[in-house]
Amino acid sequence: MNEGVIALIGAGNGGLALLKVLLDIPGVIIKYVCDINPNAAGVLFAKQHNIKFITSYGTILSDGEVNLIFEATGNPDVFKDLSVKKSPEISLIGAEGSRIIYNLLDAYNEINLNLNEYKNNLEQKIIERTEELERTNVELEKEMLEYEKLSHKLQEMNEEKTKYLLYATHQLKAPFAAIQSYVDIMLEGYAGQLSHQTRDIVLKIRERCKMLTNVIKEMLELAKLKSRDAEDMIIERLDITDILAASIQKCKVIAQAKDIKINFKPPLESFYIRGNAKQIDILFTVLIENAINYSADGTEIDVIINKTGASQVSIAVKDHGIGIPEKNIGLIFNEFFRSNNAVEFHNNGTGLGLSIAKEIAEIHHTNIHAESIVGKGSTFSVIFRLA
Repeated sequence: MNEGVIALIGAGNGGLALLKVLLDIPGVIIKYVCDINPNAAGVLFAKQHNIKFITSYGTILSDGEVNLIFEATGNPDVFKDLSVKKSPEISLIGAEGSRIIYNLLDAYNEINLNLNEYKNNLEQKIIERTEELERTNVELEKEMLEYEKLSHKLQEMNEEKTKYLLYATHQLKAPFAAIQSYVDIMLEGYAGQLSHQTRDIVLKIRERCKMLTNVIKEMLELAKLKSRDAEDMIIERLDITDILAASIQKCKVIAQAKDIKINFKPPLESFYIRGNAKQIDILFTVLIENAINYSADGTEIDVIINKTGASQVSIAVKDHGIGIPEKNIGLIFNEFFRSNNAVEFHNNGTGLGLSIAKEIAEIHHTNIHAESIVGKGSTFSVIFRLA
């Protein structure tokens, strides 16, 4: 129909309504409006839109361009006459069919109008939303700039804190070493014979000195890790099994003192990772020593190494010790944190070991996963990417 030429016969109110609907359809060509009444509503409307008005439909039937006629007179004789006289190339729609077509086209126009209105509303909402997003982006850019400035400032402060900690801890090493030397001199009798009571006090002083020396040592190690000391950042290809075996060997002296057995079965194949040998050794030593310190005498510790997938190796240190309360699992890697049951069981801990292990893990782009049940033990796992 969009490619054809239309003629309308009957220009009363019904014809007018049909004519209006047809004119709203893009591509429709209405060539003739035919009616015996030159003042019919449809005729007057047609003249306003430069549509040719005729009083006899003979012209329509002889026009080879017309291929569709709407008969809207409602007169059966007119429809019958048109049916007989029209050529086979012309389609004819009677009054009843015209009414149906009108309703369909009217509904189409209404839907189209609603769609256009919806489209316009949607476009307006898109414009408003775009403007809102642009304003939000500007605000976010400002906030990000402020955040970057604040982050840079905090980083500078943290670096200054680390430098101060390193300096202060270094300054403490010498006095404590001197105190420990004097204590050893007294215990060995070079300062005269000590009474039993005095000896007990001096022994306690030596134990405290040892503990504080360990704290200083671990604080220095942690400070170096936080400052990413260049010496400790030498990265090379390492056989993880060899380092793990060496760490276990170092810890066996402590384990034997508590009659604790360390179970470790080296894998048949070698697993190579990229990392710093000294730091990896410290990490495993911390985890194994913790397992020993927080396990009862005569128990066992399992050190397990497994390949996970095609490109990773997992190392787990599992004990059957006191365990960690669930509420403290997220806190154990914080500096100087120790749970109450840990303090009661082993009062010489510094609370820095796991912080050091965490720093080393982060330097090697991994993390330590902890699982524990109070009274049944803990498992600490580290996963490395294979080289």
